[in-house]
Amino acid sequence: MEPIYSINFSALNAEERVEFMDDLRDSMKASFQKEPFSKELLAHTLIFTRWWNSYKHMAPAEPTPEILETAIELLWDYQEKKCSFDVFARFQKSFSDSTLEIWAGDDGELNEDPESDAFYRKYFGEWDAMSYNVFLYDLCTVLEEAVSGKITWDAVEGVIDGDIGDTMIDFFETVYKNDSGGYDSCDLDRRNKEIYNTKTFARVIDLLQQDMRVALQDLPLSVLREQYRDEYLFSPEESAKISDYR
Repeated sequence: MEPIYSINFSALNAEERVEFMDDLRDSMKASFQKEPFSKELLAHTLIFTRWWNSYKHMAPAEPTPEILETAIELLWDYQEKKCSFDVFARFQKSFSDSTLEIWAGDDGELNEDPESDAFYRKYFGEWDAMSYNVFLYDLCTVLEEAVSGKITWDAVEGVIDGDIGDTMIDFFETVYKNDSGGYDSCDLDRRNKEIYNTKTFARVIDLLQQDMRVALQDLPLSVLREQYRDEYLFSPEESAKISDYR
């Protein structure tokens, strides 16, 4: 099977693009099956760093959550061995317990763990950043998998399907909506096919594949970390067009 990062998405026809996306998670996982865990984690770090560089320029009416930047930086620190596993795992637990409260209103873990509760009160207590909720949830998955040592690629698929394709593409391309400006479940296949056939979505996939290839090149982490401070999914100017999309 050809690795997913070698497929020319732009050259695929409409039906082939749908098939590509239907198999996205399994194809990403299979493409890294023979690679060490460190390569998979690095790929996720590159991908989410690129995405965060764009996310933080969206929704100027909402506060940009500093904890998301902190989480990305700590993910790099952990891989560069600038923080221990214990420190990283402790951060991950507090982050996950806090995310559970934001997403599900479940404060059970916070009530049982004073350190997580203090973390939540410091970084999430007055959370007013709905535009970042999908990114928060999937970054939480990345951190959990970094600690567990098992990558599912759910987080990458989650942002692409749950935010980029489903919402952001509409700010750059005209894709199917019904007369009321929305779409029903029965129209989802039509809408997805149109999304996957836009130039913007093809660029998203191209950048995703690029980050996967970079992760396999054995470049120094310090070099990549510096390089990816200026890598974007959408430029800051483009990201501003997505403002207040929730």
